[in-house]
Amino acid sequence: MQGVQADAAATDWRRLLQVTSIERMVRELPTYFRQGLDQARAQGAAVPPEVEAALKAAADEVFGFEGLQQAVTAHLQASLSAEQLADWLGFYATPLGRKLTAADEHAASPAFQREMMERAPQIMETLSQDASRMALLQSWLQATDAVEQATNMALQSQLALEWGLISTLPQGTARPSFDEVQSHMNAQRFAMRAQMAQMLLVHSAAAYQEFDTEELGQLLKKANSPAGRALYIEFGTRFYQTLAALSEAVGEAAGRRLGQRPV
Repeated sequence: MQGVQADAAATDWRRLLQVTSIERMVRELPTYFRQGLDQARAQGAAVPPEVEAALKAAADEVFGFEGLQQAVTAHLQASLSAEQLADWLGFYATPLGRKLTAADEHAASPAFQREMMERAPQIMETLSQDASRMALLQSWLQATDAVEQATNMALQSQLALEWGLISTLPQGTARPSFDEVQSHMNAQRFAMRAQMAQMLLVHSAAAYQEFDTEELGQLLKKANSPAGRALYIEFGTRFYQTLAALSEAVGEAAGRRLGQRPV
């Protein structure tokens, strides 16, 4: 009986990963890294083929979902009680919860991202004419800590890439420590956070355009509940700490693949 209960509990936690889009976000971590590497090369960074291969393989190794799933699930279990887990699963089984999942999945598609970037000025112009809706969306972003979490994700992705490139420099090359690189990245937090706040407001306006003000109010109430704070704030904080550690691990893994070690 205990084994059956344990299997059921594991299924519930996995279900929460899926309906909240956490699993999708984690699965995309290697893609974020690869995109950053491709962008660096496009901007003129000298990345030899063997270094590029080592970095991409290291990202797949360190950020791979199968390896991270246990840690992510443990963070959820440390952040939410069994009652809060049941509360969230119950919410995502409602029409509003299913609508939220569908909207988030659609907003993650490349087509949506392209359209959002093209229509950003129009989206903001329309939103600026509805002060109450804008206030609801801004409150939603604050309650879910979305801007801070997105800033953390972007900074850690950049840190992983920067440290990975530094870690694969030829032996004997002068290079900064990981702490120095991390400090440099954190100095960019304020500017990046401001950029993320604007971008996420446009994103939420486009993603949730089919939600009326009553539905947005219900989402905000849910986010501000104890279960909401546990999922958005407590889990988000724990996950960020894991990302910070993984950013350093990417360099170590890439260095090993090239027969080198970070300083």
